[in-house]
Amino acid sequence: MTDVVQGIDGPERERIATLRKAGRFAWIDVSLTGASERDLADTLRISDSALTALLAFGDSQTASRKFHAGAEHVVFGFSCYLAWGHEAETPYGLHPIEVHVLVTGDYILTLHREPVSLPELLGLNLPEGRSERYAVYAVLDAMVSSAFDALNEVELTLDDLAVTSTDLRAGRIRMATLRAMSTQLGRMRRQVGPQRGLFERIGVEIGRLQGLEADDEHYFDRIGEQANRLVDGIDAAADAMATLIDLRLNETSYWLTVVATIFLPLTFITGFFGMNFEWMVGEIDTELAFWLLGIGSPLVGVALIWLLIVRGSPAQGGADPGEP
Repeated sequence: MTDVVQGIDGPERERIATLRKAGRFAWIDVSLTGASERDLADTLRISDSALTALLAFGDSQTASRKFHAGAEHVVFGFSCYLAWGHEAETPYGLHPIEVHVLVTGDYILTLHREPVSLPELLGLNLPEGRSERYAVYAVLDAMVSSAFDALNEVELTLDDLAVTSTDLRAGRIRMATLRAMSTQLGRMRRQVGPQRGLFERIGVEIGRLQGLEADDEHYFDRIGEQANRLVDGIDAAADAMATLIDLRLNETSYWLTVVATIFLPLTFITGFFGMNFEWMVGEIDTELAFWLLGIGSPLVGVALIWLLIVRGSPAQGGADPGEP
């Protein structure tokens, strides 16, 4: 059974020492708001080289700088999506957390800057009777699954937009939503892409760690496959969003063309009757003739264009030509 320890304050520090002395594997979750670099080094006996990679947070640090492997430890960057906090630019309930992971034969450490508890928010239950390597796999798999949940939020929004794609009155709301979706997908792609590239090596290094109980399952190959599927899902959602944007632009262009087509004959008629031909001035000498030629002709032109163009357009929801 894997013990879960949250934080490395006084009582938890003693508990970690007891677990390590008893040879029990533990999941240690630590927030940098409650622990210093010295606390990590002293409590968990982390080497300077591993600690440098472990504390390399931020987008300015490349994924390779966050990776470090040795005979007794592997350090790498990961990410998960949790329901915490609020960001004004994204309407989604799940927000990204950068997590740095240290795996040894005694424990798995998840380190993050946000003051949250990963064991509680991920809701992970580690079953009894499994190997230590399975415990590491379960923690990483839960974080990958949280990214799939975040992607599902975007896909549900895409489905809603597809249903209302022909509603011009919702145009302003839809464009704002598309911008939020683009931000979310772009951020996910930037985070997951480097993880996919490194995880094949990460899986190999974890498999070679000294003191980490193993079994016959290829757990970390599954994590790599999950990361590949996640990137494919993000790319598919981005393609669907681009298609919606194209449909929106095509729809707008269509209606602008219809309006221009309607006013084209009206412009011609008003221009024609604005000319002072001698015949026109002499013949249009009654009120009936004025109303018929001046008003009737434009109305007939608009009606014909409406019948020929607008009523036959796809936006009116007509049946397919091939349908009975």
